[in-house]
Amino acid sequence: MKELRLQVNTVFYLIVMLASLVLLSAAKLFMDMQLSHLATLQFFIAISAIFMALVHLMLTLSGQKKVTICNQGISYLNLFARRKFVPSEEINKLTTRNCLGLKVIQVHTHEKTITLLAFKITKAQKKSLVQLGYLA
Repeated sequence: MKELRLQVNTVFYLIVMLASLVLLSAAKLFMDMQLSHLATLQFFIAISAIFMALVHLMLTLSGQKKVTICNQGISYLNLFARRKFVPSEEINKLTTRNCLGLKVIQVHTHEKTITLLAFKITKAQKKSLVQLGYLA
């Protein structure tokens, strides 16, 4: 069985961190303008996003959170850290695209589309995916 582990998409984590820092700086600006409720909400959202991104990045780098593609299907962890498996019979196609410099992987099944942001496919892995029949 040929198994491919996707690489970490560091651009995704950089974009999340930059957006969170922008929210933090806007919260500081709103605190200076005496808009405390809006600033508190923004501050909470920004801190939560930074914390979640750091936890997910550490889990990804340690190998606990990974996406594996093989000839039997795709195995991944969802946002709530639950292991999911999609059998290859249910997969229609696998597409990759760039969205604002961020590589997005979409797995199209019969029922839904699964979007993977935190991982990317290398050129060598694309050749293997063509051999497995996931990419046209």
